[in-house]
Amino acid sequence: MDQFSFSNVANPTKYYAHAVMGMVYFTYVFFVITRESLFYANLRQTYLNSPAYVNRISSRTVLFMSVPESYKSEKKLRQVFGDSICRIWITSDCKELNKKVDQRDKLAYRLERAEIKLIRGANASRLKTEATRKKNGLGICDDCELADPLTATKIKRPMHRANFFGKKVDSIQYYRSRLAVAIKEVEELQQKHRDGDAKYLTAVFVEFKTQSDAQVALQTLSHHQPMHMTPRYTGIAPREVIWSSLNLSWWQRIVRMFMVQGGIAALIIFWSVPAAIVGTISNVTYLAHLIPFLGWLADLPGFIEVPPLCRLFARKAGLPSLSRVELFTQSAHFCFQVVQVFLVTTITSAASAAVSQIIKNPLSAKDLLAQNLPKASNFYISYFLLQGLAMSSGAVVQIMSALIFKILSVFFATTPRRLFNRWTQLTGLSWGSILPVFTNMGVIALTYSCIAPLILAFAFIGLFLVYQAYRYNLLFVYNLDIDTKGLIYPRALQHLLTGVYLAEICMIGLFSIKAAIGPLIIMAFYTILTILAHISLNDMLRPLMDFLPRSLDTEEEEIQLNQEAAEAYRHAMTRHGRIWKWFHPNLYRDYADLRRKVRRDHIQVEYSEKELADAYYEPCITAETPQLWIPRDPGGLSQEEIRHTSAIIPISDHGAHLDAKNKIQWNKHDEDLHMWERRVLY
Repeated sequence: MDQFSFSNVANPTKYYAHAVMGMVYFTYVFFVITRESLFYANLRQTYLNSPAYVNRISSRTVLFMSVPESYKSEKKLRQVFGDSICRIWITSDCKELNKKVDQRDKLAYRLERAEIKLIRGANASRLKTEATRKKNGLGICDDCELADPLTATKIKRPMHRANFFGKKVDSIQYYRSRLAVAIKEVEELQQKHRDGDAKYLTAVFVEFKTQSDAQVALQTLSHHQPMHMTPRYTGIAPREVIWSSLNLSWWQRIVRMFMVQGGIAALIIFWSVPAAIVGTISNVTYLAHLIPFLGWLADLPGFIEVPPLCRLFARKAGLPSLSRVELFTQSAHFCFQVVQVFLVTTITSAASAAVSQIIKNPLSAKDLLAQNLPKASNFYISYFLLQGLAMSSGAVVQIMSALIFKILSVFFATTPRRLFNRWTQLTGLSWGSILPVFTNMGVIALTYSCIAPLILAFAFIGLFLVYQAYRYNLLFVYNLDIDTKGLIYPRALQHLLTGVYLAEICMIGLFSIKAAIGPLIIMAFYTILTILAHISLNDMLRPLMDFLPRSLDTEEEEIQLNQEAAEAYRHAMTRHGRIWKWFHPNLYRDYADLRRKVRRDHIQVEYSEKELADAYYEPCITAETPQLWIPRDPGGLSQEEIRHTSAIIPISDHGAHLDAKNKIQWNKHDEDLHMWERRVLY
C-alpha cells in the first residue's frame, strides 16, 4: 500500500502534480458542499412553507428567553407585537408540581402492580385447584371459594412495609388512600398554575396568527436592553422543550456556555491519551523490534462513549430544546472524533512507525516523518473496512435488539402496560451520536485523498455499506423522535470542510519537509483562498438556515396565480442538460422547482380548543391522572377490583387477559385500547 502513497515520490518537482490535483479536487469538494447547502436551503424553505408544516402551531410560535420582569404580562407583550399575537404562555416555576405529579404517578403504577399481583395470585390458586380436581377425577367447580371474587380477602394479598421498620400494610388499601390525597393535591396545584398564581420564569411562548408574523417577531430586536428577550427560537414543538433550561438569566447562560466549552476541551485533551495508545497499537509491528513488551497494548479496551456527556453539557448550558441539544452534541462529538480517532491516532501512528529509526539517527527525523506520515493511512484502510462491514451488518441484523426485546418481553414485562410499551416503541436514533462518526470518516478520506489516494476506494466501500444499512433502518426500523428540520445535514457538510483544511495543512507540511518550495507556496495561497471562500459561504448561508425569507409569500402567490407560467418554467428546465442543471442549483433547484416535489395534499392539521390552550404549558400542568390497566381473569376478580378502585383512579381491564398459563396477554389489534393516544402534530 505504501507504494501508492506520497512517501514513494522521490523527485521534488513531481510534487507540482500533487499541488495541482489537490487544488482541482478540493475545489470540486468545496463546490459540491456549496451546491448541497444551497439545495438544502431551498428544500428547507419549501418544507417550512408547505401546508404540512405551516398550519402547525409550532411554526407560528416564538420562544423568547431572558424576558425581563416588566414584560412578563400579556398586556405588555401585546403592546410590543401588536394585534398579531394569538396566545401567550408565560412559563412558571413547576418544581413542586413536578414532584407531586411524579409522586402521584409512582403511587398509581405501584397500585397497578399490586392489583395485578393479587389477580395473578388468585388465578394461580384457581388453576392449581382445577388441576388438582381434574387429576382426582372431579369436575371443575363453578361455585367454589376461589370463583367468588368477594372471597379475595382469603387469598394472600400484596403486603409491604410503609416505613423501613414499620408494620406491614395491605398494599392495595395503602396506595388507594395515598392516591386519593395525591390526586387532589396535584389538581389544586395545576389549577393554581393555570390561573397565573405561580412564580413566573424568564421564558415566554408567544403564538402569532401566521407564520409570517412569527418570522417578523423572530427577526426583530424586541428589547432595547442588550441580551434581553434573546435568544429567540421558533419551530420548537412542546414535546421537545427542555423546561429546566428556561429559567436561566442571560449572564447565567453565557457563563454556563463558557464552562461547558471549557469542559469539552478538557475532555478532548484527557481522552487523547487512550487515542494515542490506539495509534501506537496500529503500528505495533514497527515497535516490536525496539520495545517487544508493548504487545499488551493490543488488549486495551476502546474509549468511552462521549455523546451522553455532550448532551448533559448541552442541557447544563441552557439550550431550550432537544433539537438544539442534538445539534450541539453533533458538533462536540465531531470534535472528539476528529481529535481522538484521527489527529492523535495519525500523529502517534506515524511517529511510532519511525521511532526506532529516529532513535538511531535523530537528524533524519524530518525525512522519516515525511515517509511515514502517509503510511498511517494503512490504519484507516482497515478502519473503513471494519466500520463498513461491522456497522452495516450489525445495523441490519439487529441481533442484540432482538435478544433484548425477547428477554424483556418474557422476564420483565409483568404488566399489560409494559407489554404495550415494549411492543409499540421503536428504536430511537440520535443523530448527534451517529452522524459525527460517518462525517469523520469523510474527513479522513478527504485528508488522505492526495497523500494516499487509494484510501478513497476503501472509504467508498465502507460508507456505501453503511449508507445502505441505515437507509433501510430509517425506513423500516428506527423512529426519529427529535426533529431538527434537517439542520444536521448542512452542519455535517460544514464539518466535511475540516478534511479539506487538514489535507491542505498536511500537504504544506509534507512539501516543507521535502523542501518543495514551489508546491508549498501554491498550496499555502490556495489555503488562504479556501478560508476566504468558506467565510463568504457562511455569511451567505447563515440567514437562510436561521430564518424564513419574507419573499417566499410573494413567490407562493405568484405560483398559485400563474400555474401556466410555472408549467412553462418546468418545461424550460428540461431542455437543459443534466450537467448544466447540476452546476446551477440556484436556478434549477430553487423554491419554485422544489415546491413540486413536496406534497401539498396533506390533510390540514386541526387542533381542539383544549389542545390549543394547553399547547405550551409544562407537561406537569396538563398531566392527567393515569388510567390503570389490569388483566381480566376468568374468576372475575379484576371486575371486583375495578369497582373498588375506580372511585379513586380510572382503571380498566379491557384488552388484556390472563391465559391458561397465567401469563398476561394483550390484544394487539384492538384499536379501542385506552393506551393508544392521538399524536398531536404541534
